[in-house]
Amino acid sequence: MKKKIIYFLLLFCAIVLQTSVLPLISPVYVTGDILLMLILVGSVLDGFFAFFWWAIFAGIIYDLASYMAVGVHALIFLLVVYFVSFFSRRFSVEIRGVGLALFMFFVVVATLVSRGIIALSIAWDLQTLDGYFREFGSLKIIGVQILFNIFLFFFCFFLLKKVKKFFAIE
Repeated sequence: MKKKIIYFLLLFCAIVLQTSVLPLISPVYVTGDILLMLILVGSVLDGFFAFFWWAIFAGIIYDLASYMAVGVHALIFLLVVYFVSFFSRRFSVEIRGVGLALFMFFVVVATLVSRGIIALSIAWDLQTLDGYFREFGSLKIIGVQILFNIFLFFFCFFLLKKVKKFFAIE
């Protein structure tokens, strides 16, 4: 029960940060996606089956908080959790060596998948393929978001490890 309360509070704080604080501190109107990185870290540390329902819950709540079509972020988070579980069973997921490169790969793929699905959702509403490329963004915007997300990933990784150690959560 303690784990559920702590995870709920962490996800709630991440949603509040994502919708209110991060857009204000972004220099080029590109924000990192702290909730996506928290989902990514949670699936790395806990595994697919332990974090599956948290990904669905966080996606639906985030869609409601950000006025998106309900289910878009849940789909993104589920794809990310499945993708991470596929690779984490085959490789070492530690902060050294191959694990560090794997984490960077996870962040890049998660960022591109997230931007792609959100752009597809918006283009579907606009009924134009031109809207997809406009919403997906340029290489500069994607590069800046990947850098933000790498920073946020390692911040969330160390934060979640410390929280789990402090509250003795397994």
